[in-house]
Amino acid sequence: MGRKKKSRAIVEEFNTYFGAGTLQDWQRLCRDVGINGDLPSITQCRKALRTVHINIHDLVDAVKQGRQPQRFPNVRQLIEYTISTRKFYPRHKIQEMGPVKALMRRIL
Repeated sequence: MGRKKKSRAIVEEFNTYFGAGTLQDWQRLCRDVGINGDLPSITQCRKALRTVHINIHDLVDAVKQGRQPQRFPNVRQLIEYTISTRKFYPRHKIQEMGPVKALMRRIL
């Protein structure tokens, strides 16, 4: 699969997984990446997600398999992993206030 097709596929898969963007969608995302606890608002979910370092491709794959994605202890290790595996999420597809924005880290 070419890079453009992979990029398009990951965007579609994540959007399908995430849903409409309700509070319940945000809370599910937090649970799926291993954030537990009471998160009563989208803002609280977004803040919690800023502390999690995961690869979005791995998140989508992990959810399909019913497991949690690999979490990296810091941004540097996530960057090294992302570059070595070439599992990039297309920056031009990031919505300003969406969940991908909360998960994105500057790689290059």
